[in-house]
Amino acid sequence: MTQADLAAWGARRRRRFPPDRWGTLVCRAAWDEVPGVRTFLLTPEDGSRIEHDPGQFMTFRIDAPEGRIERCYTIASSAARDGGIEITVKRQAGVGSAILHETLHPGAAIEAFGPSGRFGPAAWGGDAYALIAAGSGVTPMLSILRTAADRGIDLDAVLIQAAPTAEDMIAADEIAALRRRLPRLVVTQVPTRGPGSVRPDPEMLVRALPDLAGRTVLCCGPAEFMAMVRNTAREAGVPADRYGEESFDFSSPLAEVAAGADTPVRTVTFARSGRTFDCAETTTILGAVKEAGLPLPSSCSRGMCGTCKTFKHSGEVTMAHDGGIRQREIDRGFILPCVSRPLTDIVLDC
Repeated sequence: MTQADLAAWGARRRRRFPPDRWGTLVCRAAWDEVPGVRTFLLTPEDGSRIEHDPGQFMTFRIDAPEGRIERCYTIASSAARDGGIEITVKRQAGVGSAILHETLHPGAAIEAFGPSGRFGPAAWGGDAYALIAAGSGVTPMLSILRTAADRGIDLDAVLIQAAPTAEDMIAADEIAALRRRLPRLVVTQVPTRGPGSVRPDPEMLVRALPDLAGRTVLCCGPAEFMAMVRNTAREAGVPADRYGEESFDFSSPLAEVAAGADTPVRTVTFARSGRTFDCAETTTILGAVKEAGLPLPSSCSRGMCGTCKTFKHSGEVTMAHDGGIRQREIDRGFILPCVSRPLTDIVLDC
């Protein structure tokens, strides 16, 4: 590599991968963690850096037989390393993960949006943490632990990792190594099937975490597992501002509020296409878009991923998001239609 090449590479590296618009990542490596779970190393095509907080995720566009779809995956790698990211994907029954396993080989490109989301110590402060995960839900916890180790943070954390068997524990060898780098890290692995299995229930959590009430709890895993952890934490006295969870089970979007006979109805206009449709004040704009049969990219429908982020030319909305949009973007006029309801007639840049 010549000096000119090194200088050009350095200039590219100083640019930041834009978190508020789609960009291209290239797969540099892929490897199996445990059966059915694969990690992908992705770097920006233009050599820029990806700045993220541990626990954040990115949204990916995947070409599926039925058309392009968007899926969210947590960044599993350390936030101290900004040259690229790693996502660890469990192959599920759905289309997205299977396509990534089959097609995202080294050299392949994929469109990505973000980083997004509010999960991890940057959003949920505390002096001590309980990191509770099941299956591939350990990925944001890995980012938290890897970041703490890389930055020399003396993290006081208990990691509870549940998986069907010991062979299904993602990154088990690395977690053992992280324990040597993080002296106050305590790890409890919970195999849920076969000989020596343990049922993840409130009694098990309380035994493993006798000081649960004094910790900030971060949880990620299947919905039923998270509900159990949430209830246990609440009963133990963990306040709401010290309990966070991350989930990409978007099969049940936020419920719409039924419009009554007296509910005001607003007009929403797509400025570019000129299309117009009605939206009741109790209905999300995304819900009205789908009802009208119009296209608008979306993924989580919960205000988390930022996929549907759209510029609002005029009008007023009420919006209750969950980290999928930054305040400076709101100040510039952007909204998330999935969690925005109109208060007046609206004009969007679509």
